[in-house]
Amino acid sequence: MEILKQFGIDPILLAAQVVNFLILLFILKKLLYKPLLGVLETRKNKIEESLKNAEEIEKRLNETGEREQEAILKSAKEGEKIIKEAGDSAAQIIEEAKKKYKDIVTRAAEDAKKLNEAEKVKLQQEIKDSVADFVVLALERITGKVLTQSQKKEILAKNINNYK
Repeated sequence: MEILKQFGIDPILLAAQVVNFLILLFILKKLLYKPLLGVLETRKNKIEESLKNAEEIEKRLNETGEREQEAILKSAKEGEKIIKEAGDSAAQIIEEAKKKYKDIVTRAAEDAKKLNEAEKVKLQQEIKDSVADFVVLALERITGKVLTQSQKKEILAKNINNYK
């Protein structure tokens, strides 16, 4: 203790200052330090929560972007498929139209040919009838006889058979 007195330190005063310091430390700890630490802890928690929310939002944004890209690619593929199907359908419709056109043209040509043949046969028959009438008329004038209907048919039958 003598050393303390040589340095000018009073032990009672030192003990009182230590007690005062401890009381002050206790008061500061209870009144100032704990509320300050509570505010800092609350703020720290809010910051951590905000960071977690930001990460979650960024993750959702990335997922949404990926889904959007997938949807765009899917839509593009479907569009290409629809265009291809439309092209195939158009080609098929054109091909069917060409076939129908050819069938119609072929039928029209056949019908025209049949009609032409019918007209030809009709015309030949009319010519034969006219020639037959002319031959009968000529025979009547040459022979001076009036031929009966049966004689006319007989003469016509002989002459037609000769020309066939």
